[in-house]
Amino acid sequence: MVKLPNPFKQAVIPLNVDDILDISFRRAFRKSRPIRSRGDKLLIYKAREVSRIQVISDTITSRLDKVVKKFPSIERLDPFYRELLDVTASIDRMKHSLGAVQWASKLIKRLSKIYITRIKKVNDPDLMIQLRREALGRISSVLKRVNQEIDFLREMVSALRNLPDLDTGIITVIIAGMPNTGKSTLLSKLTTKTPEIAPYPFTTRGLIIGHGELRGKKVQFIDTPGLLDRPLYKRNKIELQAIVALKHLKGPVLYIFDPTEICGYSIREQVSLFEELFSSLEHHMIAIINKVDLGEEYREKFNKIISYLNEKNIVFVKISAKDGTGLPILKELLLDYLKEETE
Repeated sequence: MVKLPNPFKQAVIPLNVDDILDISFRRAFRKSRPIRSRGDKLLIYKAREVSRIQVISDTITSRLDKVVKKFPSIERLDPFYRELLDVTASIDRMKHSLGAVQWASKLIKRLSKIYITRIKKVNDPDLMIQLRREALGRISSVLKRVNQEIDFLREMVSALRNLPDLDTGIITVIIAGMPNTGKSTLLSKLTTKTPEIAPYPFTTRGLIIGHGELRGKKVQFIDTPGLLDRPLYKRNKIELQAIVALKHLKGPVLYIFDPTEICGYSIREQVSLFEELFSSLEHHMIAIINKVDLGEEYREKFNKIISYLNEKNIVFVKISAKDGTGLPILKELLLDYLKEETE
C-alpha cells in the first residue's frame, strides 16, 4: 500500500518581489572585468548589456517557474488534501495566483528576448544602455504586477506545507465526542506508540495521530480536538468545510459518550452532537459508552444512553478507556468493519 504524505511538502514558498528583484539585479551587476582591447570594446559592451538582461530574466523566471512546477497538480490531488486546499486557500484563488505567476514568467522571457535582439542590432553604446534600462524597467513592472499573487502564495504555501502527513490509503479511525469524554485516553490505548500532534487548520491543538495494527492490518487513528467536539451550529463556514474534508478518509467514526456527565456536558448535549455528526460525516459510526468503571454509581444515566442507542439501532460497545475494560470487544468490532471493507 502506497503512503500518501502531505502533497504540499515540496511546494516552494516564493520570495517577495523586492527580494527577487534585489537578488537578480545584484547578480547581473557584479563588478565586470575591465575592457582591455580597444578593437573589442563594441562587442564587449554589447555582450555586457545582453548578459545583464539575460541574468535578470533567468534569475526571476527560474524562481517563478519553480513555484509553479513544484506545486502539486490540483486535479490529481487526493480528495482529502484537495478539500483542505479549498478550505485553506480556495482552489480558484490558488489557480488564479499560480496562473498569474506563470504569465509573468512567460512575459519576462519574451521581453528579454525582444530587447536582447534589439541590442544586438545596434552599435551605439549609449543606445545599448538605454535599451537595457528600458528592458529592466519593463521586467520589474511585470513582476510588480503579480506582487499580490506572490504574497498570497507566500502565505498559503507556508500553511499548506504544515498540513499533517496522513496515509489516505489505509483505514483511518476518527475519534469524536465532547471534550473530556476520554478520547485522548482511548487513542493512546489503541495505538502502538505515543500519538503525535500534527498541525491542522481549524483545530485548537492540532490533529492527534496514532498508528496501530489489527490482525496485521495497519490502522490510523486520529482525534481532532476543537473540530468534532462541539455542535455544528457553533462553527463558522471554514470549520464546517474542514469537517467535510474528513469524510474523504476511509474508515469509521468512534463516538464516545460519557454517561456520568463528569466531562461537563449533559447526555442531551452529547446525543445532539452525535446525531449531527451521524448525519453530516457519512461514515460508519460506532458508539462507545465510556467510563463503565463508574457504572454502578451512574446506573440510571448509563441506562438512558443504552436505551437511546438501542432505539436507534446503533452499534455500541461499553468500555473503560482508563483501565482497558471492553477494548478487546471494540477491536473485534473494528476488525469486523475491516473485513467488510476488504470483501
